[in-house]
Amino acid sequence: MTRGYKPVVAIGEAQRKATSWGFMLISLVTEVKLPFDFVINDRGCTSLVRIRRLKYSQYRIPDILISCGQEIKELRELRIPEGIFRELWVRGPDRTWHRYLVLEEDIEVLENNDSRQEVDEPAEISEVRQQGIAG
Repeated sequence: MTRGYKPVVAIGEAQRKATSWGFMLISLVTEVKLPFDFVINDRGCTSLVRIRRLKYSQYRIPDILISCGQEIKELRELRIPEGIFRELWVRGPDRTWHRYLVLEEDIEVLENNDSRQEVDEPAEISEVRQQGIAG
């Protein structure tokens, strides 16, 4: 597990941001350390979300793979059923949020601002959402 303290303030901000974006928020209270901080559901699509606060503004995928490597590794080690996703949310010193979809061998950038409806999402999530709406 990641060393150090959980970014409690950033987790609270992320939870408020998730609800402002219209996600259903599921908080977990446990004494066991989990590799994710909360769960979101958006139109039938569930994601486990890990929060990381950075002290610098470098959000390109190569930078995130280095600075958040341990968190990404821990998310990937989770054995979860198909259809549940892993997300890493990063907040930098400018207090903006950057979201990443953590896949088995890669990560992809998700929308990172308040106009999330205007941004295309990865095909995997879009397809699952469509199946959930149709089903």
